[in-house]
Amino acid sequence: MFEPNTVFVIGAGASAEFGLPVGWKLLENIRDNSHFFFDHGKFPTKGNRKIYNTVYGKYEREQEMLERAFIALGDINRGVETAGSIDEYINRYSDDSLIAELGKIQIAHAILEAEGKSKLVPPKGKEGDYINWGDVQDTWISTFARALFDGVRASDVESIGRDITIICFNYDRCIEHYLEFAIQRAYRDVDRKTARKIVDRMNIIHPYGSLGSLSRFAYGTPLEHADLYHITNNLITWSETVEDASLITRMKTAIKESRNIVFLGFAFANQNMKLLDAELPDNKPVFTNVYSTGYGLTDDIEGKLKRKIVSLYCHNSLGEHHRYVKIKYGMTCRDFMEKQLLNFVV
Repeated sequence: MFEPNTVFVIGAGASAEFGLPVGWKLLENIRDNSHFFFDHGKFPTKGNRKIYNTVYGKYEREQEMLERAFIALGDINRGVETAGSIDEYINRYSDDSLIAELGKIQIAHAILEAEGKSKLVPPKGKEGDYINWGDVQDTWISTFARALFDGVRASDVESIGRDITIICFNYDRCIEHYLEFAIQRAYRDVDRKTARKIVDRMNIIHPYGSLGSLSRFAYGTPLEHADLYHITNNLITWSETVEDASLITRMKTAIKESRNIVFLGFAFANQNMKLLDAELPDNKPVFTNVYSTGYGLTDDIEGKLKRKIVSLYCHNSLGEHHRYVKIKYGMTCRDFMEKQLLNFVV
């Protein structure tokens, strides 16, 4: 069981352990799926068929818009790898609605495809297991779930996760999907409907949205069965404003009241840190313990990184709060969860 008021901030590195594409792999995927070659015909001789059918299906009666859409996809193909992320590329052309629209289509396609190929999905012939329990042991979430369940009696199963917050900056639903079936596996009398209600009641926040509710859109749904434009209604990119006031309040309240903050695979991008800023007028009255992965980083940037973290809840700090920020460089999310777990469990 985790200490009350522990906040987990989940970044792309945490989803990478499930096999989700991040960084260059995601940009490469989007770059390739944005390349279409038309040899003097209506249909492309080269290009992703699902993306083509999606765009054509929307604009088949608007020839000018259809042509503009494929010009925009060509722009994405040529330029996306010059940005740090697809969100940053969309932000670069924030005045071009087609870039944003088609960028979201590419995000939805890439993440949905990756969910279906992730470590969570069982191999053919074992689909009845719902989760690939063997492969998922190599990720951080198995250790996380064990700690989440420890100390919770079967009679109190609906209290699971009540005192923690998960702020997930990723579009995938790996956490919710895994927990739904892990709860059923851990507690023999819990059916799928009850497990889903337990997960739904947990304070899991996706600031930029996700592919959609698992009850309406199943994890790993085959691409051929997906309406990509419908999915994009659930997605928000950096260039767009997060307008859900209640969601913003939930995030800021969680940071404000946190006793522990755990960053997993998080890159500390400025726009994401701004969303987490608790906006406290004075120093936080209690010290917050912060534990973070720093995979791919070096301690050369530790001073600045600690200042960014502490400023979330302590704008007038004189430095004493910095001592409570621990960053583990070169440690994967899995290793971090196993080796640092005792710091934030009861």
